[in-house]
Formats: sequence, structure tokens, C-alpha cells
Amino acid sequence: MKKSSMLLLAAGLTTGGAAFAQSTVTIYGIVDTSIRYLSNDNARGNSNFRVDNGAIANSRIGFKGTEDLGGGLKAQFQLENGFSSDTGALSTPNTLFSRQSWVGLSGGFGKVRVGRQNTPLFDLMADHFDPLTVGNYETNSWLPAAATRIRTSNMVRYDNDFGPVSVGVSYAFGETAGSTRSGSQFSSALRYTVGGFSVGGGFQQTNDNANNRDNAYNLSASYDFGVTKLFGGYYNIKDATGSTSAYMAANTFATGASGGVAGIQRKDTGFFFGTSYKATAALTLTGAFYYDKSKNVAYTTLGNVGDGKRYAIAGWAEYALSKRTQLYTTVDYNKAKDAAVYELTNTASSSAKLTTVGVGIRHIF
Repeated sequence: MKKSSMLLLAAGLTTGGAAFAQSTVTIYGIVDTSIRYLSNDNARGNSNFRVDNGAIANSRIGFKGTEDLGGGLKAQFQLENGFSSDTGALSTPNTLFSRQSWVGLSGGFGKVRVGRQNTPLFDLMADHFDPLTVGNYETNSWLPAAATRIRTSNMVRYDNDFGPVSVGVSYAFGETAGSTRSGSQFSSALRYTVGGFSVGGGFQQTNDNANNRDNAYNLSASYDFGVTKLFGGYYNIKDATGSTSAYMAANTFATGASGGVAGIQRKDTGFFFGTSYKATAALTLTGAFYYDKSKNVAYTTLGNVGDGKRYAIAGWAEYALSKRTQLYTTVDYNKAKDAAVYELTNTASSSAKLTTVGVGIRHIF
């Protein structure tokens, strides 16, 4: 990462006789691009070759900084924008910093941040328990994304470590006049680590503006043997906002499968497990399996309310050319049944299958 030290406004500039402290700012990012084959890339089942954004890490560019205020107290900020490396387009149109946009303080009391941030439940999964660190392709990222909502605006978040225990809690304001609950969100994560063993879980509740609720529960564990690391986890989601269906629908197939019916409670029970193996100092092999059983899979455009099942098997081999540059190859197989077919292909067939293979390069700066 490239770092530069800056004086706020100018060196020696004072206000009320006190000099401004020095602030360290870091410019960082990831550029991750792959060439990918899909066996089924539209409602008619046609295959396709594409250049895509990366398989594991979304491309991004960001700025983060720290100012030492003395006595162990620090001011911090982070601004991060996501983009598609294959086209250069913003990951979220008309939003400059769609991934992170917060400012906060840290010290002996922990960390307090205010602004747009990842939910604690998402960070628990992405940083510690998901074998793929939440895959970038829709075909292997649907379960973690659906449960955690990834990130939320208007959030106040607190994190701290108490010995082997790590805690994260957040509250996002709905900002609806006359109702503190409408549009609000509460998220929490708890993790205990001793030696190579780690166990964690969390609860998250999101309310829409009609006061429908989305409740997500998670329990996960991992064990690091050194060369090999094992992962496993369980989800339970009860969503009446319709958002889970939107996350579970693969954007690959678009046309209509873009959201659920608010007010109809969807229920998902899912689990995953996986492993990573350090074959050599440069080569890492990762495998993962995801499964979801859903009830009341609903879409406004398709008028379908029913039950379904969906699973994905994914493999990933990464070779490090350096600490900053990696070559990789990925393969994943996905299958959906009954109502969950609409999430995978937006077709009316009784089953749906998708296999993808990709090769890519990722550079971290």
C-alpha cells in the first residue's frame, strides 16, 4: 500500500494557539479481473465466455487515515468505492463511496464509527468463517450476502476485543419521521478464539419502512491446523421484507428475478462448510459447499410463492507471484430445485444447473 503523510491544511497552522496534529493517509485498493466460462447464462440455457470482475475480491479503491490525538485516542476515517474492473463502472451507480464512508474514534474503550459501513455479521463471515471470504460471483456469494445484508448506511458501530472475545454491535437509523423503527437495523457479532480454534455467531434484525422484519441468525466455527484450515456454519433467516429474495437472485440472469413480496415471510435454513490447504508457500487450494432450503420464495414479477432448495460447490486455486499479485483459477457447480429455480435462471423449468470456470489475476496495492 502506498502511504503519504499530510499536515492538515498546512504545517504549523494553528487554531486558538494549538497546532493541528499530523494525519497519516493511506491510498489502497484491489484490481481483480477474470475470464470466465458459464454453461448457462440466460433463460434459454445458452453458454457464454465473459470478462468479469474478480472471483473472490471485488475491485475497489479507497482512502483511510488516522490521527493520533494523544493519550491512546485516535481519530480515523475510511472512504471506499467499489467498481467493476472489466468495465470501469461504479459498483453502485451514482454513489461515490458505496462500500465504506465513515469517521470515528478509537482508544482503550474500543472503536466507535459513524457512517456507511459493513454490518458486524458480514465482517464476522467475510473475515473469519466463510471459506471463500464471501465469493464475488453471484453463484457462490448468495447465502452470506442474503443473511448479512453486507453493509448499511446511517450506521453507528462499536467494536472491541476483550482478551479472546471480540464483540461488534451496530445500529442503523431508519431516519423516518414519526417512527424510530421504520427502516432501522440492529446487527451484532460475537467471536471467541483460543489457539487455532474460533467460534462465533450473531443476530441481525432489519426493518423496512412498512415495519416488516428480516431476522438473521448465524453460528460458525473454524480450526486452523497451520497448513490446513476447516470452516463450517449455520444460518436461519426469517424475512418479511422481500430483500432476501433479491440477494439470493443471481444478477447473472437478471430479467425479473429482482425482489420478493414484502409482507410474505420467507424462511431460509442453510449451512456451509469448507477447507483451505497451503500446498506450498505460494499455492493455496480452497473448497466450499453451500446449501439452502427455503420456504415462500416469492417474486412480484413472477407471482410465484413456493418452496425450494439450492446449493453450490466451489473450488479455488491461488498462486502468489508476490505478496501483492496472485493468479487464480475457479470452478463452481450450482443447482436449484422447485421455486428456487427462479433465483438461478428465471425460468419455469423443474430444475436448474450452472457450471462456471474462470482464470484471473488480482493485484493489491
